[in-house]
Amino acid sequence: MRAYRHGDKGQALILSYLVVAVLLVYTGSLLTTAMTEKNIAERNRLTTETLYLAEGATENALKAFASGIANFQIGTGPSTFSATTTYATFGGTVVNTTITALETDDKTTVDSLGRYVYERLYEAVSTAAHPQNNAISVTVHQIFSRRLIPTFQHIVFYDDDLEILPGPDMTLSGRIHSNEDIYLDSNGALTVDTTYLRSAGNIYNARKDGSGSGGGDVSVRVTKSGAPQYEDMDGLDSSDPNWATEATSRWNGTVMSAVHGVTALTAPSVGTTAPDGYYAGQADVVITNDTIVKNGVTLTEGVDYPAGTIISSPSNFYNNREGKYVKMTTVDIGKLSGLSGTCGGGACPNNLPANGLLYATRTDAIGAQQPGIKLINGSEIPRAGGFTVVSNVPAYIQGDYNTTNEKPTSVIADAVNLLSKDWDDARSTLGVNSRPAATTTYNTAFVAGVNTTTAGQYNGGLENYPRLHENWTGDTLNIKGSFVQLWESAVATGAWVYGEPQYTAPNRNWTYNSAFNDPAHLPPFTPMAVETRRVAWWKD
Repeated sequence: MRAYRHGDKGQALILSYLVVAVLLVYTGSLLTTAMTEKNIAERNRLTTETLYLAEGATENALKAFASGIANFQIGTGPSTFSATTTYATFGGTVVNTTITALETDDKTTVDSLGRYVYERLYEAVSTAAHPQNNAISVTVHQIFSRRLIPTFQHIVFYDDDLEILPGPDMTLSGRIHSNEDIYLDSNGALTVDTTYLRSAGNIYNARKDGSGSGGGDVSVRVTKSGAPQYEDMDGLDSSDPNWATEATSRWNGTVMSAVHGVTALTAPSVGTTAPDGYYAGQADVVITNDTIVKNGVTLTEGVDYPAGTIISSPSNFYNNREGKYVKMTTVDIGKLSGLSGTCGGGACPNNLPANGLLYATRTDAIGAQQPGIKLINGSEIPRAGGFTVVSNVPAYIQGDYNTTNEKPTSVIADAVNLLSKDWDDARSTLGVNSRPAATTTYNTAFVAGVNTTTAGQYNGGLENYPRLHENWTGDTLNIKGSFVQLWESAVATGAWVYGEPQYTAPNRNWTYNSAFNDPAHLPPFTPMAVETRRVAWWKD
């Protein structure tokens, strides 16, 4: 019996060992599973972070690509482009992106908004490795369309906030785009006669400077077939929680902001207008102070061009908005083009640039003086392909411009000032009532800077984009063209003030030049807005 009991104890001990062994194996299995799941979760986290690094690098490369094209740094259709993104928050991780053209030529199409667009397909490839584990790598592929959109195919194109607050009634016809916010209000009636009112930010039926409502009506055209229909804003804007749906319901697609998917378009920066920038380098004719250089050769007055073509005036032009005298280079377009004046007793050659681009600057304004370039006698531009004037200083246009045998023209400058056909420099220091204007017409597109509205200081809005210096009351300011703002004015920074001593408002007859809808009729060197649209995406 004792042996039998001993056997029972032995068997029980063996069973105990077996149970412990099974438990150890099971526990080990649980631990292994837990460790595996933890490793998988950690790897998934690192993989997700690596994907974000590759995606972020792709977006950064597309922005650099668009900016390089817009600012004339890499051409409009490069075959390849490389960009490097460094992430300071990830220990200085570097991700390289290569962009390769999938097409060798642009496709010219008319988009749904009626604009000519130049499109070309590209592929962007970004490969990222995680800084904590280089074995974890993700490659992102993105096929995208690079789209070039002429800025002058809008009546208004703003890179910054766009403000429109006219006093008298005003009608704007043509596409309107802002890369930031739009503020619309009026003291009278503002009619926006377009089916394209777009903001990459918000749209407000209010003043930006917070000084209350203008008290007038703002009506916008509805996108519908048949006779034009208009709907008032009546306070409906981006501050309304139902803006996204209500704007679509009221205007049927005319009025769209960021919540509707509108994105910013990349446009040239002010650096392109510098004396060492793109435009100066491309110009066939360069005027510096009182010297004309054509195709690298300095011209001689009386031999190559008539006397009085360039007038380098003393500071007898006073700009009341700036509170400064202007050291002015006055360019007589009629004489520069050979329409008037003589050279050595005979006719003078046409010295307008062969490629249509003239660059002008003033470098010797000192002290309280401000530099300026003034264009006179420009009613006729005898160049079939059109004419563009670029300056890094404020430009002034005196008298009718491009009204005879109209050509595609533009003026690109720090600021644009319009002087009527009755302007006289000698009266610039007198009161505004002693500076009467006369009805004058300008058929040209503009690119210029504006000032920034701050609390209590309105910048004058689109209605004062062209800066005025006369008593325009009762006279009409006719403009047919396009208003493009790509930078803040760096030279002409004086504050806008209505009335004495600056100006009084004209009757504004401003229209879009529909000839710009045809790319063959755009001014030379029209700046392009660049957009990138994703077509396809995948990862390895």
